[in-house]
Amino acid sequence: MGLTMKERNSVTKETAVRYRNAKKKEKKQILDEYVKLTGFARKYAIAKLNSCIHKREHEFNNVTIKTVKVELPKKKKRIYVPKYGKDTVNSLNKIWRTFDFMCGQRLVPFIRENLEDLVSEPNFEISQNVYENLKTISSATVNRLLKPERQKNKLHGTSTTKAAGNLNKLIPIRAFFDWDERKPGFFEMDTVAHDGGNASGEYCFTLTFTDVCTGWTVLYALLNKAQRWVKEDAADLKQTLPYKLLGLDSDNGSEFKNYQLLNWCNENQVTFTRSRSYKKNDNCFVEQKNYSVVRHLVGYYRYEGEAAQVALQKLYDRWNLLVNYFYPSVKILEKERKDAHTYKKYDSAKTPYKRCLESEFISDDVKSILQKNKSSLNVVQLKKEVEECLDIVLQLSKKWS
Repeated sequence: MGLTMKERNSVTKETAVRYRNAKKKEKKQILDEYVKLTGFARKYAIAKLNSCIHKREHEFNNVTIKTVKVELPKKKKRIYVPKYGKDTVNSLNKIWRTFDFMCGQRLVPFIRENLEDLVSEPNFEISQNVYENLKTISSATVNRLLKPERQKNKLHGTSTTKAAGNLNKLIPIRAFFDWDERKPGFFEMDTVAHDGGNASGEYCFTLTFTDVCTGWTVLYALLNKAQRWVKEDAADLKQTLPYKLLGLDSDNGSEFKNYQLLNWCNENQVTFTRSRSYKKNDNCFVEQKNYSVVRHLVGYYRYEGEAAQVALQKLYDRWNLLVNYFYPSVKILEKERKDAHTYKKYDSAKTPYKRCLESEFISDDVKSILQKNKSSLNVVQLKKEVEECLDIVLQLSKKWS
């Protein structure tokens, strides 16, 4: 194990005195020892030792006295000149707040893809200088500039999953079943409870479907957790999905693990699998969306009754378009564990729409339909519609009890 910086400085001070007073042959030996001990390059070591010696002369009683002082050179204080001014930070902050507080890795590709639409919106105050800065800004810089604005407190909801009856033999566990996750069409599904912290009584749920390959996410508002709603929404997903629905995977909740959904999957040739009990990470893709797409939008309030369910569904109809066509997301490529640390490697952030266009398993006809749908949408207008629907939903909400 090498020396610390403090130990190197002590060695440098001690060696510099010997090096200054040594003869040429002795200097070579001292330098060899110093290089071996500190690990410095030879030329750098010579310069460092010489820079520590400061000669001084002063007179005392008409006698000139020469002294040598050993002192490490002080580092010059770096003057930081910010590249991005307040106008850029203000515009970036407004975009970040408007489009749901994305991280820098997702926000940068979002800005670059939709910059022309953002410029046309006067609220963002994007001047020519800000425009050029937003075109070249990096994700690390975005995270650094937005760090003071990030909210630190997070709320946590409650789990309402109840184990279903004995259908284990009919519904295989996905961990031991052959899912081809390279193909779009295999969806994980889960429900999110909107109980406001009190699980008594009847309240609304959100049913989340997430494609493992593309990240395509569709939300449905449920009046309650009845089995029929899940089956009907699965049928609606199959009908409205741009590409073919190949498989569904769920936890062991009774809203999924039942004969209604199982028979529907068998009739429509949809592979139906389940996760292992108490292994939430088996459904990691949809679990992540439960927070970033659902909770991030409607929070942890209580929603109950048909009016709230209708308002939530109207909101989700617009929100699904925004998430799938405009909001980039990242996917983990590999994970390696070394000692106590886990190292993860992610791909570049892309929208589910772009992942569909890049897939070799989706036909050109479907891709052209997706491109036509995207061209008919405006991200700023769509976000305004989402905010209008969200205001109505929040008016129907009930606070934590």
